[in-house]
Amino acid sequence: MTTLTDKRVSWIYKQLVLGELSIGQIAKTAGVTPRRIRQLKEYERSNGRKYCLRLIRPVKIRPDSKEEKVRVIHAYGLWKLSSTLLERILRKQNTRISHNRIQRILNEANLGVPLNKKIKRKDWVRYERKHSNSLWHTDWTLLDGLWLIAYLDDASRKIVAWGLFDSANVQNSVDVLKEAIKTHGKPKAILTGHDVQFFSNGKEGVPATPNGFQQYLAVQGIEHTLGRVNHPQTNGKIERWFGTVKQKRHLFGSMDELVHWYNEIKPHMSLNLDELETPAQAYARKMHHKVKSAKKQTVIVEVSK
Repeated sequence: MTTLTDKRVSWIYKQLVLGELSIGQIAKTAGVTPRRIRQLKEYERSNGRKYCLRLIRPVKIRPDSKEEKVRVIHAYGLWKLSSTLLERILRKQNTRISHNRIQRILNEANLGVPLNKKIKRKDWVRYERKHSNSLWHTDWTLLDGLWLIAYLDDASRKIVAWGLFDSANVQNSVDVLKEAIKTHGKPKAILTGHDVQFFSNGKEGVPATPNGFQQYLAVQGIEHTLGRVNHPQTNGKIERWFGTVKQKRHLFGSMDELVHWYNEIKPHMSLNLDELETPAQAYARKMHHKVKSAKKQTVIVEVSK
């Protein structure tokens, strides 16, 4: 078999676009297997760019130099992320600085959170839905004297709606949900705890009358999924977001800026980290193909009008 080169890869992609040759014919001419041709096609589909063999040697910066510190502090000012994620971002920019050195520079500049000890990963297996809008998480938390509610998409971790109120009640829960549906469409299901804002708890085994939140979900045809009692991990994704808000809110002038940073700028470690994927990008990528097709048809109709 022939070793692939950038020139040969470019020719293969050109033939795939032209569509004049079958995969078997392209593979035979290029001197590779049909399986390799399919791998190149899948790489372009998954990553949004063509496969490239050419390696670019990362820029080496002298440790503890002024340039190194300037680059790290500048990157933190733009991204406001941990040392682990900043290492990946700088590597994408062709600059190699280890996360340990990045953390040391941030500590010296009184930025970020020091990593005092290794965190042992829990034994449970993470579960997430395959498609966007399959399941939304929601909950309330107290933030600087106000009550914050948010709806988070399970598959992408995108915040689809949020609100700050003087009180956490059923009506505010429904109002923010209506705004989320207006912007993003209806989810198939919503996961909540047994809090009174979302669920009417019965007494002595007698079911209670559904509250306004439950009634709204029933009218909209949205499945109401309840988390286990005294088991916060069930709704852990929204709790983790609340932790991010409380840790990072002092870096932003408003909640709008913070949510934009989280959705549109910050790469999420549970998504496609190699491509530094954000929740907004994952939300679009994981949307079911039927929903994407329906949106495209809607756009075509509106343009034709």
